Amino acid sequence: MRTTMKMIFCLFVISWVQGEGVHAALTEEAPKINIHGYLSQGFLISSRNNFILDSKKGTFQFNELGINFTAQVTDRIHVGIQFAARDLGDTGNDKVLIDWAFADYNWRNWLGLRVGKMKLPIGFYSKTRDIDMLRTFILLPQGVYFESFRDTSASMKGIGVYGVVSPGSLGNISYQASIGTTEIDIDSSSIQFAESIGDIHISKCDVGRLISGCLIWETPLKGLRAGATLFDIKLKCSGNITKDIVVPVEFPPYSITAARKGDLFINNIPKYQIKIFSIEYTWNNLVLAAEYLKLRQDMDIKIIAGFNTRMLLKTESYYISGSYRFSNWYELGGYYSVCNKDLIPSLTPPGCPIWIFKRTYAYPCVST
Repeated sequence: MRTTMKMIFCLFVISWVQGEGVHAALTEEAPKINIHGYLSQGFLISSRNNFILDSKKGTFQFNELGINFTAQVTDRIHVGIQFAARDLGDTGNDKVLIDWAFADYNWRNWLGLRVGKMKLPIGFYSKTRDIDMLRTFILLPQGVYFESFRDTSASMKGIGVYGVVSPGSLGNISYQASIGTTEIDIDSSSIQFAESIGDIHISKCDVGRLISGCLIWETPLKGLRAGATLFDIKLKCSGNITKDIVVPVEFPPYSITAARKGDLFINNIPKYQIKIFSIEYTWNNLVLAAEYLKLRQDMDIKIIAGFNTRMLLKTESYYISGSYRFSNWYELGGYYSVCNKDLIPSLTPPGCPIWIFKRTYAYPCVST
């Protein structure tokens, strides 16, 4: 898939050079390169519920920075790249990565084409979550924007279409649809989270096809918009069991050792799907929002010399939020987030200098 994407990108660039790009280069000045960046440094301290990182004693391991370069090559062609780094406890460690890099051809308002590495539209706010100065909250509601899965759902490599249509008096509808793949680093927060709750060590994770899409409806009512998001991915992970897995049963011997420490396992995930429904209303300085997430994860786990396990993980979560800007320098907001999980297992025998200061108090009120 990586080679295919490089070929697609090269063909796109070659076609531009042969067409509009040559004309622009011969008749006009070179395109202006715009440079922007961001930098934020935070401090975390908590008394309990340290599910993101251990911050009981306080930590400054909470920062983000990035710099991007963009250019309008012609009236229809836009290119750009962003380098970014972040640190959140053991995650990131300020390693510089290519956050996004794509070429964009805007043929009409209702149809455009992007190729390269693109940001994924997960809900209303995932594409701007890197820049915390754009929102009131330091951490987005974790029921929908779970921080440990951020590196997996942030961007994808592939090809996509987008556009905006205006069906008369019904407002504007924007859409985006993409297909491709992504990469999951073994040291990523997603892998670390899976290992922390599963008594496993993951040594390899291969990602297959990824499909992403979103619709956003700017309604005729000023300030009101609604949206829907789809994220669907296939992947396969493998590694070792780090602790004996004993399953209780209702008959003698009343427990079965499904796997032993050191056993190899292969976890095939044919479906990891997220659906999000969003709504937001802005009236003067007041912003109200709510989002609902529904997740389904099918797992077919094969333990070498042990049991085969099929699991279905279903998660439903939502939040409601509100914020109000009292002045140019003071804004107040809060949210309420709920997450419900249902795990169904089955066993089978073997076989610019702007300074912003924020302070957040968070208390996880509901989690089942």
